[in-house]
Amino acid sequence: MERADLEILPISRKEFQELKIFRNVSFESLAGYLLGCKTIDVEPGEVIIDPENPKRRLIILLSGLLEVYVTSNGGEFSNNIMPGHCVGEMSIFDNLKPSAIVKVKEKSRILIIPPDISLAMINASHDLCLNFLHLLSQRIRNNNQIVCEELYHIRCIEERSKVDSLTGLHNRRWLEEMYTREMQRSNAGDFSLSAFMLDIDLFKTVNDTYGHLSGDQVLVEIAQEIQAYTRPSDMPVRYGGEEFSVFLPGTTTENAKIIAERIRKAIERKSILLPNGESIQVTISIGIAERVTDDTVESLIERADKALYHAKNNGRNKVCLNVDEDYMLLM
Repeated sequence: MERADLEILPISRKEFQELKIFRNVSFESLAGYLLGCKTIDVEPGEVIIDPENPKRRLIILLSGLLEVYVTSNGGEFSNNIMPGHCVGEMSIFDNLKPSAIVKVKEKSRILIIPPDISLAMINASHDLCLNFLHLLSQRIRNNNQIVCEELYHIRCIEERSKVDSLTGLHNRRWLEEMYTREMQRSNAGDFSLSAFMLDIDLFKTVNDTYGHLSGDQVLVEIAQEIQAYTRPSDMPVRYGGEEFSVFLPGTTTENAKIIAERIRKAIERKSILLPNGESIQVTISIGIAERVTDDTVESLIERADKALYHAKNNGRNKVCLNVDEDYMLLM
C-alpha cells in the first residue's frame, strides 16, 4: 500500500496493534477494508447505539469510556466498555436491531465500521474471527456469573421472606407452599399425616403485664421448645400471633399424641427469663387432627384448630385430639 493511502486510513498501524479486538491480526490484511471506515469524537451523554433508532454498525472504542444499558421488566443492567473493545457486533452477527443502549460516559474517540465491511474483515482474517469469539465467550462467562449471583440473591430473599424474623420458624407463606405439597403427597400415597395447632395460654395477660418485648421473648422460647421436641421431618410454623402449627408427615395420632405431650410438658416446666430480669412460666394448649381421605391443608388445620379451642375451653394446658368431630382430652 502506498504512503498516500496510509495517510487516509482512519487509524494508524500503532493504534491498530494496540486494540485488543485486532490482537494477532496483520495490519496489512485489513488496511484496505479500513479505508471504508471513519473515526469520530463523541461527547459524554451522547447515545451512539439505540434500539429505538437502530443503525447496525460495529463501533470500536479507541479512547475514553462507553456504558452499555440493558433494560427489561426485571430492571436495568449496565456495564462499562473500555478502550480496545467493541459494541454493536451482535446486531451485525445476527442481523437484528441492537438490544442495548450505548452511551458515551467520558469524551471518547470511536472507530465506526459498517456491517458489510465488518463481515468482510471477519471473512478475511481467521485471527479476527477468533478475537470476536474470545470477546463473546468472555461476555457470556461474565453474564452467566452475574445471572448466577442474582439467582442466589433472589433465592436468599425468597427464603428470608418465608421465615418469621422473630422466632426463626417458617411463616404462613412457607406453610401455603410446603403444607400443600405434603398434603398432596400424603393423599396420593395414602400416607399418615397429623397436624398440631398450638396456642400460648393467656398470652394477652403476659403482654399486658410485662410488655410486648417480654411477650416476644416468650414467643422465641416457645418456638425453641417446639423445634427441640419435633423431628427433622416435622414442619413447625409460626401461624400468627401466639399460635403455631406443625405438620407431622408419616405420623399417626398415636405418635402425634406422644410428641404433643412432650412439648406441652417441656413448656410447662420451662422458666422463661424476661428482659426485665423476671422469670415466668407459661403453658400451651394443643389440638391434634389426622389426615382423612381427600383432606386439604385448610380442612386438616381447621379440625386441629377446633381441638385446640376445645382444650382451651376445658381448662387450658391440655392436649386434645379431634376424631370424627369428637374430642378427646389427653389429660
